[in-house]
Amino acid sequence: MRILLLGPLELRTDQGVPVHVGGSRRRAVLATLALEANRVVSVERLLDLAWDHAPPSTARAALQGHIARLRTLLDGGLRLETRAPGYVLHADPELIDAHRLDLLLGRARAAAADRAGDDTAVPLLREALALRRGPALTDCGSEALRESAAGRLETLRTEALEQLAERSLRTGRGRSVTAELTAALADHPLRESLIRLTVLCLHQEGRPAEALAVYERARHRLAEETGIDPGPALREALAQVRSTAAGAPVPEPVPAPARLPRAPGRFIGREAELAWLDEQFGAVQSAAATRLLLVTGPAGVGKTALVLRWSHRLGPAFPDGRVAVNLRGFDETEPLRPEEALAELLRALGAEEGTIPADPEEAAAACRRLLTGRRVLILLENARDAAQVRPLLPDEPGCLVLVTSRHRLTELVAEEGARTLPLASLPAEDAFGVLAGVAGLPRLTAEPEAAQRVVELCEGLPLALRIAGSRLATRPHWRVATLAEELADEQSRLAALATQGTLSVAAALELTVRSLPGPAAWLFRLLGIHPGQQIDTGAAAALAGTDRRAAAAALRLLHRAHLVAESTPGRFERHDLVRLYARQAAEELPAEARGAALARLSDHYLAATAAGLVLARPDARHHCPSGRPTGGTPEFATAAEALGWFRAEEPAVRGLVTLACRWGRPEHACRLVENAGYLYLDAGLFRAWEESARTALEAVEAAGTEGDWPHLYSNHSMSLGWLGRRREALEQSARAVAVADPESRPVLRHRYLSMRTSFLDDDGDPEAALPGIVETVAEAREAGDRRSLSQALNNLADALLRADRAAEALAPITESLALLADRESDPYLVISTKTHAQVLNALGRPEEAVAQIHRALEVGRAQGNAHAEFDFADVMGQVRYEQGRRAEARTHWERALELAAEQGRATCQVERVRARLAQCGP
Repeated sequence: MRILLLGPLELRTDQGVPVHVGGSRRRAVLATLALEANRVVSVERLLDLAWDHAPPSTARAALQGHIARLRTLLDGGLRLETRAPGYVLHADPELIDAHRLDLLLGRARAAAADRAGDDTAVPLLREALALRRGPALTDCGSEALRESAAGRLETLRTEALEQLAERSLRTGRGRSVTAELTAALADHPLRESLIRLTVLCLHQEGRPAEALAVYERARHRLAEETGIDPGPALREALAQVRSTAAGAPVPEPVPAPARLPRAPGRFIGREAELAWLDEQFGAVQSAAATRLLLVTGPAGVGKTALVLRWSHRLGPAFPDGRVAVNLRGFDETEPLRPEEALAELLRALGAEEGTIPADPEEAAAACRRLLTGRRVLILLENARDAAQVRPLLPDEPGCLVLVTSRHRLTELVAEEGARTLPLASLPAEDAFGVLAGVAGLPRLTAEPEAAQRVVELCEGLPLALRIAGSRLATRPHWRVATLAEELADEQSRLAALATQGTLSVAAALELTVRSLPGPAAWLFRLLGIHPGQQIDTGAAAALAGTDRRAAAAALRLLHRAHLVAESTPGRFERHDLVRLYARQAAEELPAEARGAALARLSDHYLAATAAGLVLARPDARHHCPSGRPTGGTPEFATAAEALGWFRAEEPAVRGLVTLACRWGRPEHACRLVENAGYLYLDAGLFRAWEESARTALEAVEAAGTEGDWPHLYSNHSMSLGWLGRRREALEQSARAVAVADPESRPVLRHRYLSMRTSFLDDDGDPEAALPGIVETVAEAREAGDRRSLSQALNNLADALLRADRAAEALAPITESLALLADRESDPYLVISTKTHAQVLNALGRPEEAVAQIHRALEVGRAQGNAHAEFDFADVMGQVRYEQGRRAEARTHWERALELAAEQGRATCQVERVRARLAQCGP
């Protein structure tokens, strides 16, 4: 793994995949430990920096939780160790970019000051400079840390640039760093060493007038701001420029075309993206990268504002001009044809109207002739496809082409070697700044919570933020909360994000959809029926009534147009504003088409949950659609794979339950919930399970058909039990028994009795629970149900253990495990193995207990069972605590507490773990 600090804080796998670190405090802890890698950082220093010099009384406990979580995230060459008086991150310095920068700079310094040394040092310095992805420690979670450390990191980078410039000047390649020096000088205008090198590199490039201008600006600024004159080294650089130019007048610069739209008046954020463009431009200057850059992203994300902001900063870097052509790829009119685009470019480059060829090939040749020997920035806005761009690409190495598009234009990446900057929504702080820039900061600070809600509902999309801000600015009597309430209503959100003119989020999205081929546009509208944030190819095929191959092709086109994002291979997600626009578009479809699509989608999820249930509980009853679903059924190799699918798709399953009830099809909802019950249980999604079961039950009770669904009552009862709502759970379990048919009643009655006795056990009266548990064991033996008997025996062992009768518990738990010996995929095997570990520990056999709980974890992970991780952490904590190894116990119980919160476990379980943590002391 690698830790990146020279830009936004990131943790990446060896394959370059970002790993989610967590909230601001955890990021601050990781950044601090990474900066001090291989050195102990005290707890007090971590608290001070992570909480910006104001740690609350609960900070120490929270820090321990963050450390525990970071331990689970790090692997490879990164290892966290507790060492008094704090913690140390053991790491290979090469795995942390800030330390790698230091190493590369040191190696470059060590190279000799001659041609051989320069050939060694220059690649090292280029590599060092390429490490920067933006301002150091962006989003590190701590202003205190940024203030104390970012300056030093930025200084290291500037030193690397100065070293590179010195060696480039010595080898006659000063022009290769001119643009980077100019950009750095804008950030450090009083740094004389940087001024000197910029002057000398411009002079070596043959631009003495600009070199003299840089010197004069610096001299005036030094005098005004510091009251000192330029030092000897800078004066010597001036003398060198003047001596070369003596006797020959400095040529006046030739007027260059500057046909760029004006720069945005107020530009917020995008430091990392601007830094990426600077980095790519620096690579272009050194002939180390392509001269074609793409900025892609969805409608309204701010592509044009970004590239104009950057392009206007680069005037000196392109002395022969900066020009722009709008290719109109997403206008209401047709996109520019190649001959029209070439004519626009020729006019921008200064060609006379009567000299512009009508033939596209001749026009392209004329462009190439005009650009020969010139350094021009060409901005091509709103390209629809690669075919629009290719005829406009110059051969001249001094030119840079910058393209913006709502489509990804992967053909230009594959065929022309283009580098791509995908533009995402703004982070919350910058989004707030955009809104404040239009609506006024005092207005937002007067209602901070409402203002933050508006920012969230606009999803960081600059277009949406500007429209929302303009509505506030033109309605001074409105409260910000009024707009927040309007945006919170999904039925009115898109209408609220529109001006009285033509500017609106919906209109921008519509123009994107219009650019799509027919099948992709049709699928996009049908996606408005899908209730989830994510969709895979199987669900898309069901919606569209086609096969998976065709659905995958249509999804790729939507991905290309930034209407969906591929979160993992074959799985796509949508932003809320796009989802709401798709829903609005779906409502315009014929009712028959919508109904048929919903029926196909319901069949798809019914078949998928049935396939998962068969693997998780082979003997459980399940529902299947009447025929083979359109697009086929997901094929799961293991129960773990099925659970992974369910975790990703659960919001869609829950949404379909609600939709089916709303559309008057409660039986569809009930079948889906019954199929999904054990998947909810094994995934640890208790709150979502309770909501789905309750929604379906309310619908059948309203229809008077609740007697048909005893297992649905049982599902609801189990979910309530896991949430700690015992009285309601028992009530629903009793209803399940009451409405069950003769065949189902014994199984449901056994479940009811097990639940009732387990509640007595959990309430601290295991002796009172034992008679009922013994009764369930006898009933299970009589019924000949191995699985129910195994569960009852496990419950008996657990109650005996709680009653301090561990020796008596060993026999029933051993029998329980024997009944499950050939059922590796059964979740009850995890439960019984955990109980066995607890019994062994109580009998004074801790190492055997550790082996058993590791076995439970191994089986659970193979099944994808979420309970196994919690059980492992909880039991390991107990074993280590009783061995006197309290630091290890605390680590395990901190992890158990995190998992309990993530899984929504019952309050009593959470409080039990908290109490155990308190036993460990500080």
